[in-house]
Amino acid sequence: MGIFLKITYDSQGGKTAEKAFTNQKVLDYIIDGLNDYPWQESISGKLTTLDQKYSHIALGTILRFFHQKNIEAGNLKSFARYIKKDDKLIIDQMLIIDKYENLSEDETRKALCNDIFQYFKEIILKYKERFLDFDAGVFIPYLEERFEEIKDNKLRSARGNKRMMSRKLNVGGENDNGDRAEKI
Repeated sequence: MGIFLKITYDSQGGKTAEKAFTNQKVLDYIIDGLNDYPWQESISGKLTTLDQKYSHIALGTILRFFHQKNIEAGNLKSFARYIKKDDKLIIDQMLIIDKYENLSEDETRKALCNDIFQYFKEIILKYKERFLDFDAGVFIPYLEERFEEIKDNKLRSARGNKRMMSRKLNVGGENDNGDRAEKI
């Protein structure tokens, strides 16, 4: 199967420039850890029966990291949808920035990993019978192990500090107008 998971995020930053940078750094680390091709390749053969040359994205996910006031104003909610013709589950998770505002970088990473994993687990298991060629039940322990590695800061990030420092930070709840948005 090869690559089966594609994840990205959209973030409104934080209430201060420092917290916006921390949130971005943590989200980048989580995204890099889950999008890691060698990790996906190493477990993909256990999740599908198709030849790996026929890989497809079975899980297309986006994390939306927004302020509570903007979630309420836009009546925004997390959702998931399975697209049968593509054999793909779309997961769109809303995360409230304010919940993580007073946490350190390590605490933010751990809390986000817990929240993201619990939601993913619930949704993936809810839709597991719909997949044509993706064993969601077998995937959950691998996903949990990966989140534990991310929580414990055991992975090398693919991003360099220079690149992270050069990115525009969003402060005070302003949306980044799709800076991180990409088709999933």
